[in-house]
Amino acid sequence: MDLNHKILLMIEEAPLRRLLSASLGAFHCRFVEPADDILQKVFDEVPHLIVIDDDFNHGQGRKLASMIKEDLVLKFIPIILMIGDNSMACQDEEAMELYFNKRHELENLVHYIRRTLEENYNELDLNPLTKLPGSRSSVLKMERAIGAKKLLAVCCVDLSDLSVFNNSYGDARGDEVIIRLSEIIRGVLKTKGSPEDFLGHLGGDNFIIVTDFNLAVKISEAIIHSFDAEIHKFYDPQDSQNGYLLQKNNEGFLTHYPFMAVSVVIVHDDGKPLEEISEIGWITSTLKKYTKTISGSCYIKYRHRPEPNGRIKVGETLEVQFPSKMKAIKITPLIHEPDKYSVFFNAILGEQKIKTAYQPIVDFGLKKVIGYEALTRSASKEFTMEPVLLFSLARESGKIKELDRLCVDVALSSAQGMEPDKKIFLNLNLETLIDPKIMKRIFAKKNAIEYQNIVIELTEQSILRSFEKVRDAFSELKEKGVSIAIDDLGGGAVSLRDVAILKPNYIKFDRSLIRQIDMNSTKQQIVLSMILFANGIHAVTTAEGVETREEYDKAQSLGITLGQGYYFAKPGKPFPKVNDFI
Repeated sequence: MDLNHKILLMIEEAPLRRLLSASLGAFHCRFVEPADDILQKVFDEVPHLIVIDDDFNHGQGRKLASMIKEDLVLKFIPIILMIGDNSMACQDEEAMELYFNKRHELENLVHYIRRTLEENYNELDLNPLTKLPGSRSSVLKMERAIGAKKLLAVCCVDLSDLSVFNNSYGDARGDEVIIRLSEIIRGVLKTKGSPEDFLGHLGGDNFIIVTDFNLAVKISEAIIHSFDAEIHKFYDPQDSQNGYLLQKNNEGFLTHYPFMAVSVVIVHDDGKPLEEISEIGWITSTLKKYTKTISGSCYIKYRHRPEPNGRIKVGETLEVQFPSKMKAIKITPLIHEPDKYSVFFNAILGEQKIKTAYQPIVDFGLKKVIGYEALTRSASKEFTMEPVLLFSLARESGKIKELDRLCVDVALSSAQGMEPDKKIFLNLNLETLIDPKIMKRIFAKKNAIEYQNIVIELTEQSILRSFEKVRDAFSELKEKGVSIAIDDLGGGAVSLRDVAILKPNYIKFDRSLIRQIDMNSTKQQIVLSMILFANGIHAVTTAEGVETREEYDKAQSLGITLGQGYYFAKPGKPFPKVNDFI
C-alpha cells in the first residue's frame, strides 16, 4: 500500500476530526471546510479517495457526493460516506463505494480505506490542459469495458489542420481550441450520452469516448454540429471572413487551408462485444489518417469484423458522414500502394539524408548552458519531411530501430566538438530501447564523448507501453554511466509511482504545462507538486518550450532547475549561442 495516497475529508465534528487525524496519520490527509468551493477543491487536490460525513455542511454530504459523481472527471474518485444511526445506505445509489456507521465502525476505517484504495487501481491522471483523464485512465477504462464483455463503442475525436492554426496564431490560441472542444464534448455527453460514459484526453487534440454503441452516432453528430458552429470565432476577423488561412506548404508554395474540422472514428461490433484493445487502436489510427485527407467535419462508423492480424479488410468500402453538410461519401481506406511519403522516407533512410539540430539546455541558477538536446531533421534537398511524419513512417515500415540508430550516429558524430562539461540529450523510441542487440551498439560513434556526457530521453507514453522492459533497459544504461530523462512528463500517461521506480536523473515537464504558466495558477500548483516529487527521487527538473520572459521568470521562481525553448535559443548547428536571459 502506498501511504502517500491523498485522502480528502469533508467532516466538521471536532472530535471526529481529531480521531481521524490520529487514525489516518500514515496517509496524506486534508480537510475541506464548508465555506470552500467544494468541486474546485476536489479538482485542485485530485485525491485518491474522498471521505464525506453525511452531516457535512448542514446535511449536504450525500448531495455533495452525488455532485462529484456526476462530473465526467471526478466520478472516478472513490467516495466513502459516513452515516449516522438514523441514516440509510441507499443500495441503488452508485455515488459511494462504501457506507459505514461513524458511531460504531470507526475502528474499521483504516481497513476500509486500504481496501478501497487497493480496489481503485484506476488512478486519476489528469491532462493539465483540460483536466480530463489522460492516457493511462483511458487505456484502463477500455480494458475494463472489454473485459466486462459490454456492448460499447469507442469514439476517437481529433482535429484537422490544428498545426496550420498554431503556425498562424501560436500554440496558446490552439490550446484554447482544444479546451473548447473538450467543453463541447462534455456538454454533448451530458445531454446525449449516459451516466456510464467515459471521456479521456489522450494528449494534443486527441480525445476518446467510451459509450453505448446505440448512442455513438448521436454523440458524434452533436459534437460536429457544435464545433462547426463555433470554430470561426477562433480566427481573426479577416481570416474568418475569408474562410481560410493562407500559408506556405512544406514545398514553399502558398496554400489555402480551410478552417479546422473535427472528425470522429466510431469503432463498434454492432451487437457483439469488442475483444482486443490493440485492434481498436490500429483501426482508429488507420481511419483517422483518411479523415484528415477529407475536407470538412465528419464521422466514420466502422463495424469491426475480426480479420487476420486485426486489420481492415482490403478494398472494404466505408461511408463517411458530414452532419453539417447533410451528405455522405464512400471511401476505400486501404490501398496497398506506396505513397510519395514512403518513397521519400526510404530515400532518406537509405541515403542517410538526415541532420541534427541542437537546442541548448540552460541552468537557471548558474545562468549557463549545461547541454544540448539533439533533434533530428531531414537533410534531403528534394523533399522536406517533418520529424513526426518521418518517425511515423519509420514505425509503419518496421524501420524505427534503423532510423533511431542512424539519428544517434549522426548526433554523436556531429557533436564531437562539444565541450567536455556539457551533456548531449538523445531521444530514443521504445522499440529501440528495449532491444538489447541494438542497444549494445547504439553508441558506436560516441568516440570522444564519454558515457557520463550522454542522457537518453524517453517519453512517458512509451513507459506505459512496456514498463518492466523499460526499467531493465534503464538499469543497464545507468551501469555504463549514461543518465536517464523522462520526457514530456505531465501529459497524463503514466503514474508518478512508476516514474519513482525508474529513478530518472532528469524530469522534463511537458511543454503544455509550461506554456503561459505565468498566467495559470493551476499549472503552477501542478508543477510545484511535481517539483517536490522530483526532489524526493533526486531528479533534476527541466522546463521545455519556454518561449517568453514571463514563462522563464515563473519557471525559475517555482524552483525548476533547467530550461530550454525559443526564449533561450532555437535549435541549430553545433552549437547555438543562447540569448541574454539574465
